[in-house]
Amino acid sequence: MTEHSTAPSVSITDSALAAIASESRRSADGLETGGILLGTESPNGISVRHAGGPGPNARRAPRRFLRDLQHAQQLAAEAWTRDGSQWIGEWHTHPSGDLAPSDLDLDSYLRHLHDPDLRLDRFVAIIVGGVSDHDPIAATWLIERHQAQAMSLRREHE
Repeated sequence: MTEHSTAPSVSITDSALAAIASESRRSADGLETGGILLGTESPNGISVRHAGGPGPNARRAPRRFLRDLQHAQQLAAEAWTRDGSQWIGEWHTHPSGDLAPSDLDLDSYLRHLHDPDLRLDRFVAIIVGGVSDHDPIAATWLIERHQAQAMSLRREHE
């Protein structure tokens, strides 16, 4: 994994960050959780406007999380109607505390990037670790077809 200065900036709204922090505390049970990231991309960078939860039919395991696809599609449709946000990535927890994408994570992200129906050039991944009663720690990754870059995440006050 590499880091380059030519990557776009990534920002997140306070409400999306709060949604991730709240849901991530569920991983104190040792099981992963997560959801989709919805937002916009412009020449100025990527803005994460909304973060969804796992949904009622999500499957959680110690090293794997499968989101509820129907729930994610509903959240995406609502965000599109509200402010034109679209699916730009996913967030999930690593209860072990490791903030780097696993091989399973990278395989999943690359499948999304190579899916012609999704038309994604890049994919934002936020991995949350150190889950406890305190504020979780997180790492942001920008995944492209041939590289994964650790990114800074800037708070976007609403």
